[in-house]
Amino acid sequence: GKRHRDCFVPSCRLESDRRAVQRLQKLCARVSQLFNDTPSQSTTKMLDPSQQKPLQSVVMGNMPGAGGGGGGGGGAPGGLQFMDTSSYGSYSQQPQGAPPPATYYSAPTDFSGTIGGGPGCTNFDDEPPLLEELGIDFSKIGEKTVSVLHPMKKVTKEMMYSIGHDGQQYPDADMVGPLLFALMLGGAMLLRGKVHFGYIYGVGMVGCVSLWLVMTLMSERGIDIWQCASILGYCLLPMVLLAFLSVFFAATGAVMPVLTVLVVLWCTLRSSEMMVIAMDVAHERALVAYPIALFYACFALLSVF
Repeated sequence: GKRHRDCFVPSCRLESDRRAVQRLQKLCARVSQLFNDTPSQSTTKMLDPSQQKPLQSVVMGNMPGAGGGGGGGGGAPGGLQFMDTSSYGSYSQQPQGAPPPATYYSAPTDFSGTIGGGPGCTNFDDEPPLLEELGIDFSKIGEKTVSVLHPMKKVTKEMMYSIGHDGQQYPDADMVGPLLFALMLGGAMLLRGKVHFGYIYGVGMVGCVSLWLVMTLMSERGIDIWQCASILGYCLLPMVLLAFLSVFFAATGAVMPVLTVLVVLWCTLRSSEMMVIAMDVAHERALVAYPIALFYACFALLSVF
């Protein structure tokens, strides 16, 4: 028994050594094969599409012959079918029995019409222009500007009110012109080296609020605060002319005092006429003109001195 064990152990060792030698030979063969291929050849093989196998995709479905086990080799087990992805380019090259290609939804390019399609939805075709929604009417701005610069032009009620979509009249509270004239007045003062933008807006805000309170107490109808500010701002345009003239004439001369009085009267007359029409108090024009004259006298002092 001992001799039999001694013979069995060397035979096992020989078998394990033989297997190790075979593995080593296979490894050496793979390494030599790897080093024998040049980089250009391997790159050519990678870039050559004819040498690469087409990709395959798996489609699951109840296809004919897709039963389990083979079925004459017509299908794959488990209802799987391997399809060549190179045939995705056209519909005619797809294998028989394959599902049709996906149909993509094309979004509409026409965005006009209504949102939701039901009653009460927003219709973009009936929407007013953006400037009209913001209350900016360039024709009315030009009309008011001309009426202020032309003392003989009559101020109408249509200048003071705007017609809404419902056909009713609303106070015209345009602030584009007044803000523009206030900037022009500050720019005219800059020509003399005076930076009075803060004074202009400060006096303007306090004066508009104060005059609105006075006008509201003087009439039963009253006046909108934004309409009051719009009237006072539009009638500030002659004061801009006075500020420009103050660059060429001395404040202590004989010309500037006369021009100052004329400009204050000019602004007061046009503003009081608009206020009377807006409040419908034609018999109280003198009472309306007195506080307005004080308001423009403050701007005249800023412009001249």
